[in-house]
Amino acid sequence: MDTSLVIAPRFNGPAHSGNGGYAAGLLAGQWLARQGVMRGPADRVRSAGERAWPASSAVEVTLRAPLPLGRSLQLQSSGPDGLSLMDGDVLLAQARATDLSLEVPPSPALAQAAAAGALGRLHAARGVGNSYLTCFGCGVGRQAHDGLRIVPSPVGDDGLVASDWTPHAALGDGQGVVPDAVVWAALDCPAGIAWNHRLRDGPALVTGQMVVAIDGPVRTGQPHVVIGWPIVAEGRKLHAGSALFDASGRVLARSRQLWIIPRAEAR
Repeated sequence: MDTSLVIAPRFNGPAHSGNGGYAAGLLAGQWLARQGVMRGPADRVRSAGERAWPASSAVEVTLRAPLPLGRSLQLQSSGPDGLSLMDGDVLLAQARATDLSLEVPPSPALAQAAAAGALGRLHAARGVGNSYLTCFGCGVGRQAHDGLRIVPSPVGDDGLVASDWTPHAALGDGQGVVPDAVVWAALDCPAGIAWNHRLRDGPALVTGQMVVAIDGPVRTGQPHVVIGWPIVAEGRKLHAGSALFDASGRVLARSRQLWIIPRAEAR
């Protein structure tokens, strides 16, 4: 059983720390392995017309501190059902089992999502002082084989943001399937970007927690739609959702997230 993990420098969010979604997905994978839980292609995939999910099993990862890149971080059991990621004495993240109950909006059409994604990438590339230009999830300074380049923009007037995404073969596992940690990364930024649009390009937000259920395999070379939407604000705590669909509108992965407005920005 692994007792440590390394977040490779490639998987950054801000320039000098790990992408929250990718790191959370790595930790979730370690937790699942310790529980003996294995996913496979037989996992249930939602039909295109189905919206409301019952509560279902998921993994919750809470991020506590910036995630160092390129060095060994320790895995420690935290109680009978939890797993912690440590940097010496510093608690970085915690994973545990939970239930996810989330109403997922229907997928926009692929062409509509593609137009929104192109607009989002264009605006991001023009951003002055954009500290996320090289983010593994949303950085437009990355190439398609090395990053996800998912930058959704609004679709309609209800706060929903969307983008297309066709995972490059280099992001796969050698059998055409995108690893779970990369799927977590794909779900991460869209939820924060949804709140950024709601707050009219407000302060930079920080991923605080992700609850993710992956319902089916995400395949390289196939077009997908990614969406994010704001749910509710509680002071500095911003709740949001995100989901990943195949081209037919079936949900392959979904997430409820907590984003934080840093204290200095909230004043």
